[in-house]
Amino acid sequence: MAAKKVWLTWLPTGEDAPSPQAAVAALSKSGLDVGGAPWIDDLKEVAWEELSTMLSEPGSADIWVIAGRKGDFAQDDVRYGVSLCSAVIEAARAKDLHRIVVGLDGKPSPDDLPTPLRGHKLVDGSKPWSAAIVVAGHGKPTPSKLDFRLNVIAHKMVGQYIEVGPLSGEWKGAMVGVSEGATILIHAVGKRGELPERTVLNYPMEGLKAEIGGTEFVAWSVQNPITPEESYFVKVDGYPSKLLVGEHPAEEDAEAWVVELK
Repeated sequence: MAAKKVWLTWLPTGEDAPSPQAAVAALSKSGLDVGGAPWIDDLKEVAWEELSTMLSEPGSADIWVIAGRKGDFAQDDVRYGVSLCSAVIEAARAKDLHRIVVGLDGKPSPDDLPTPLRGHKLVDGSKPWSAAIVVAGHGKPTPSKLDFRLNVIAHKMVGQYIEVGPLSGEWKGAMVGVSEGATILIHAVGKRGELPERTVLNYPMEGLKAEIGGTEFVAWSVQNPITPEESYFVKVDGYPSKLLVGEHPAEEDAEAWVVELK
């Protein structure tokens, strides 16, 4: 039987940062095929996109491990980049890729992580943890914690597009809002996973304002029906700490969710 392939994303940087060498050695000794790289923290260059593209490919890895200390996971730019990277990978491979967060100074609390990481298996890395990775790799991947589809299409030449849609059933319209520090530039509806070349929007609205939990959002919306094979896309300028996602707010039974990215 071929060894399980692990990709290790190592967050710690700086003079006092622990080296990944001991972790790589322990994982390899446990019979895992280990690859990996340090996290590149560069939102302007969309540095996370290369990793998300690689791990979205079937067969690239069986297990994705993100390892860091509490301080590493507390940095806004790191949280944002890892959140978007995770959203892309989960959208592509939630059913066959094990996604694990290792807290090198203690098991992380889900409440301390951005929303896209809360569906990952959480491991205490303050004690030997390679065995936990082996065990996780022989179970079933943890399911997504989201009640809707979230994906991101991003490149430094085209910008970043947030993509949302229903897991099942049909939305009677869609809405995405961004918190302070970001702006929505354009929106569109089209085939899932592909930016549409043309779009027809039903009753589009811009600049809707809402306050939830003390956070102010500015949202755009459409009334196009959105099926599981279709998506609502918004191009976002900036790096919002939170997203507001849901069905069109005019619907009486419309649901909405807040996604923490930082």
